[in-house]
Amino acid sequence: MSNILITGANGFIGQHLTRKLVDNGHSVRTVSKGNSKLYFFRPDEVDARDIDISNRELTSGLMDGIDIVYHLAAIPRSDLSKTWDDFYAVNVQGTINLLEEAQKAGVKRFVYISTVEAAGFGDGTRPRKETDDPKPVNNYGKSKLLAEQQVLSGTWSMECTVLRLPMIYGPGTFLIIPKMFGPVRKGIYPLIGSGSTKMEFCYVDNVIGGIILAGEKKEAVNELFYISDERSYSIKEVITNIAAGMGKKIKFVHIPIFVANFLGLCWEIAAKVLPFPPIISKYSGKPFFSRETVYWTTKNVNIVSIDKIKEKLGYSPDVNIRDGTRKTAEWLNEKLFSPEAKS
Repeated sequence: MSNILITGANGFIGQHLTRKLVDNGHSVRTVSKGNSKLYFFRPDEVDARDIDISNRELTSGLMDGIDIVYHLAAIPRSDLSKTWDDFYAVNVQGTINLLEEAQKAGVKRFVYISTVEAAGFGDGTRPRKETDDPKPVNNYGKSKLLAEQQVLSGTWSMECTVLRLPMIYGPGTFLIIPKMFGPVRKGIYPLIGSGSTKMEFCYVDNVIGGIILAGEKKEAVNELFYISDERSYSIKEVITNIAAGMGKKIKFVHIPIFVANFLGLCWEIAAKVLPFPPIISKYSGKPFFSRETVYWTTKNVNIVSIDKIKEKLGYSPDVNIRDGTRKTAEWLNEKLFSPEAKS
């Protein structure tokens, strides 16, 4: 068994990773900032630390006795309330602080959890691969790419790996509720164009399995991998499965692309004037709708290949979209949508 440190352990993915590693018998030290509600592990099950990773002094001694680091902590997504300096301080400098401390403490492996946004959009004709040139389009993606480059720079004594994650869902998710699960509950869903555009939609247990492989397999050393489900899904297929999981009949309303682009522009303008819910998502800090949304939901620019992680690490996502959406819907009904949860 290993001594493991997880940063961002109070986040959606971090909680699931912590639960899995504790159940597997590892000794886990968690790093979090703030008091997010814990759904999947108790503080007394881990060595919990409340630390701002952007402060180098606070990370001193953090890695003592640690074998493996899973670094998830970050300013997540393209939060419009954050400046470039904010993203750099946490996502880039925070990562450098942890790498320096890991090297000092003799950590064996450092696994960095990145995002498909570090690569930017694909060309719309084929899935993105790890060898494609990255072209991030927002501060979040740019900061994560810079952090990736630090991790894989070859200057560290420990073994390093980078994983790029797509949209993740499962019990504990809140980010995608307003755009996906929420409208489905009302029985109607607006589709831009035909709804046949492909996207990545990965169940959280699948991604946790991939993360753990990256921390254990020698073939992962100094490598970059995409993680996702077994295949890409059309947007209409995703929503249809969510509806089935929630026991809802769904009616699709198709919006012409030119109309959607106009609405996206109007929403972006409104978000600058009224930067708070319901114009801005309280979970992501982004407008609920934008021209970027129209772009990736009408072109196959957000799909990735997982051939490399399957071939090198033996990654095999076990949970299909039907079972994943059902499990997620059951959790949301209990924790968020039920009368007991609302009371």
